Amino acid sequence: MDENDFYDRLGIKRTATRVEIRRAYRKLARRYHPDFNPGDRAAEIRYQRVHQAFQILSDVEERERYDRRGFHPPSTHVPSYGFDGFDFTTATAAEADILPEIFASSTPERAAAGEDTLHHLTMSFDESLRGLETSFQVRRLVACRGCAGWGELASGVPATCESCRGTGRLTQSRGHMVFAKPCPECGGAGAVDRYPCPDCRGAGRVAAEETVRVRIPGGVVDGSKLRVPGKGNDGRGGAPTGDLYVQILVTPHAFFTREGDDLLCTIPITFPEAALGCKLEIPSVEGPVRFRVPAGTQCGHTIRLPGRGAPSRRARAGRGDLLVTLHVVTPQVYDQRAQALLRELARLHPENPREERWRGVRGVAPSASGESS
Repeated sequence: MDENDFYDRLGIKRTATRVEIRRAYRKLARRYHPDFNPGDRAAEIRYQRVHQAFQILSDVEERERYDRRGFHPPSTHVPSYGFDGFDFTTATAAEADILPEIFASSTPERAAAGEDTLHHLTMSFDESLRGLETSFQVRRLVACRGCAGWGELASGVPATCESCRGTGRLTQSRGHMVFAKPCPECGGAGAVDRYPCPDCRGAGRVAAEETVRVRIPGGVVDGSKLRVPGKGNDGRGGAPTGDLYVQILVTPHAFFTREGDDLLCTIPITFPEAALGCKLEIPSVEGPVRFRVPAGTQCGHTIRLPGRGAPSRRARAGRGDLLVTLHVVTPQVYDQRAQALLRELARLHPENPREERWRGVRGVAPSASGESS
C-alpha cells in the first residue's frame, strides 16, 4: 500500500463515488478508532491516516486539488500521526454527519432491531395449575428474502439524490436564519446507489403466519406473561429479532378461587355436623382430600390444609395451602317433634352468645335466652 495514496488508505478506487468514500471510511473508522482500541498505538496511527484521507477525498475541491498534485508530506520534519489533541468540534461537515454513525453502533446503516409482539392465551383454571403444552398461530414480520431485510437493492450506478438534489444537505428557514442538516435519504452523500426492493416495497419485512409451540409451567396466574425469545418481529438489515410475549388469561373456577399460591373454597355443613364434629371429603387439584371438622365449629371457621394449594412459581416454595371455610346451614324446622328437640337443646344450653359482645353498650340489655315464635 502506498501511504501517500489516499485512495489506497481507504481501500477504494480513484473513481469512487461520495457514497463509496463515506462507506469505506465508516468501516475503517469503526475498526481503528482509538475509543474502540484503547492503548493500541498501531490502531491509533492507522485511524489518523484514514481520517486524513477522508478529510481530503470527502471535500470536492480538496479532492480535485489532490488528484492534480498528489500528496507531498513536509520534508522538514517527520509528520506526527498521534491522536492526542484531536478535537471533534473542528471536524468538517462530512465528518460531523458521519461521526454519530461510527460511535452509535456497529450495526449497518438502516438496520433496526425487531419489535416485541404480544399474544393472548386463554386456559382453564385446572390447566393453569397443572401446566400446559400447546401450539398456536402468530402473525409476525419476517425479513424479506429478496433484500435480506434491508428494504433496498444495490443499483450499481449511483444516481443523484432527489431529496437534496445532489447537495447532501437539506435547509430550513426560521425567520432570518437558515439551518442545514444532512439529507436522511442519501446520508449526506448527495447520491444514492440503491432502489426500493420490489418484493417488500422498501419495508424490508413481510407478514407471515407461523406456528409457535410453548410449554406453560404449572402455577401461572391470570395476567402473567411468558417470554418466547426470537419469536417477535425480525429486525431490518440483519439486526436482532424481537421476542414474543404470551399473556395468560385464566378462566374462573366454579369451586376454587386463588390468592397467591393458596386456593380458597367454601363448604356448607349441617348444624349437627358443626356441633358434633365430622369427617368430610372434598375435591382438590390433586384428587379428593379428607379432613376432620372439630366439634363445636362455628360458621365462618377456616381450616388450612398444607400443601394442597397451587404450585408455586417461587424457587423452592413447593405448593401453597388449601383454605376451607365452613358455612353452617341452619335447618328448616316444620314438624313439632323437631321443634321440641330444639327447645330442649336451648334449655340445656342457656348461654347467650351476644351477651359478651354487648357488655357495656348503652341501651342494650340482651335477655338470657332468645324467644322462639
